[in-house]
Amino acid sequence: MCHVVEHAEESMNIYNLTRTTTSVTRIANIVSNELGVDPDYEYTGGDRGWEGDVPKMGLSIGKLAALSWEPTHSSDGTIRQGIRNLRENPENEPHLS
Repeated sequence: MCHVVEHAEESMNIYNLTRTTTSVTRIANIVSNELGVDPDYEYTGGDRGWEGDVPKMGLSIGKLAALSWEPTHSSDGTIRQGIRNLRENPENEPHLS
């Protein structure tokens, strides 16, 4: 984020941070694995979720690439690291305490 602050011209910026895709199920599996739980999943809305849902989406990092920045982590790896960071530093997320 520091790279964006230093190189972007706009005061408000929205960027996609990875080239990889993931799914709700994959995210749930990662979180469950990191927390050591084995929940049953219940899906609603059929095979595509609710009306208008996008089950899997690939996003462009073109805006970041234009600032000479490339992602070094995958979506799944970032989610896994985020869960580990929250577990190791719960004070950074007060409502988890």
